Amino acid sequence: MRSTMTRVLVAAALLGGAGPLAAQDPVPLYPDNYRVLVENPRVRVLDFQLRRGAREAMHRHPAHVLYVLTGFRIRFTLPDGTTRIRETRAGDVLYSDAVMHAPENIGDTDAHGILVELRDTTALGVGAPAPLTAFTFVHGLLGQGDSLEAHLRSLSAPTRAEPGALRYDLYRSVEHPDDFLRHEVWQDAAALEAHKQSPPLRASFARRQREGWRTEITLWQRVSP
Repeated sequence: MRSTMTRVLVAAALLGGAGPLAAQDPVPLYPDNYRVLVENPRVRVLDFQLRRGAREAMHRHPAHVLYVLTGFRIRFTLPDGTTRIRETRAGDVLYSDAVMHAPENIGDTDAHGILVELRDTTALGVGAPAPLTAFTFVHGLLGQGDSLEAHLRSLSAPTRAEPGALRYDLYRSVEHPDDFLRHEVWQDAAALEAHKQSPPLRASFARRQREGWRTEITLWQRVSP
């Protein structure tokens, strides 16, 4: 099994006081590089690509999680002029706080990934608990990707109808078609726990054990400033 599917790399973001007064949103600047898949007050999910040799001007991302579909080698220039090089492989999962940077693809491949930008949810309810974001990785056995996808898709409708379910999306790895990423957002921990005890999910857990499918989950919750 590839250990990279479960490795979460926490990157310290360098914002720097010498940077531009206002960094721009890269989506309208680079429509060929960013395709919006989902956007709402809580999250924006982007299909991100940066072709080999391409570069982008200085821009800003909020706190985000990146699931790498095609490994890459990118040099990031930060507002203070320093540079950082990041190398990844398909299946890597990376978290970053809000960051301002200018990327350049210096590798031999076109970079490709799913970028999940986390929005500030404090305005959605005074005193309300922060929503819980879950990233679940499901590893199927070799050649079982189609049957696993059908099974995971069957959970979408009943899960989205559950109280407290705010987001429930499924992604399939391009390079490893037996592996899946599920992005969920729940109103709170109680809603997620109730989901785990629901009949469809309990039956799904039992089937995954019978079929030998391996599931791993990471939970994220916004920390108030």
